[in-house]
Amino acid sequence: MKTKLLITLFLFTSLFSFSQQLTYKYGGRIFDSKNQKMSPTEVRELLAKQPGLLNYYNTGRTKKTVGSVMLYGGFALLATDFLIAASTESGYPTALTYVSIASIIIAIPVKIGYSKKIKTVVKDYNLLEKPTTFTVEKINFVSNKNAIGVALTF
Repeated sequence: MKTKLLITLFLFTSLFSFSQQLTYKYGGRIFDSKNQKMSPTEVRELLAKQPGLLNYYNTGRTKKTVGSVMLYGGFALLATDFLIAASTESGYPTALTYVSIASIIIAIPVKIGYSKKIKTVVKDYNLLEKPTTFTVEKINFVSNKNAIGVALTF
């Protein structure tokens, strides 16, 4: 009786452990159920069957790229303007200073928005119904002098 119960529990556990759960960690990184980092290409392949989620993920990745370019570009422009002002006799707050500060300020909500989009994609993917059915290809009845059994091929 214990053997039958253990086999049944094992089959149900293996059936439900197939569904892959994703986790989001800071920086836009997504990890699978084995806690291994997934590349953006792997995530896109995983989301290929859900075009809405894939589009939302791609939008989030685009926002991440644009936000990073604006943030680091703003800091680079600010540093460049400061170095130019330090080496010349011109007045320091130039138009380049204001453009760089505006770029940095605009980049902050853009970078916040991308993480919300990717978190939403991960949450929605984890809420999707996972397939709980399977197909049995072949059933064989096996017997010998001690026992009778069933061999299932998936």
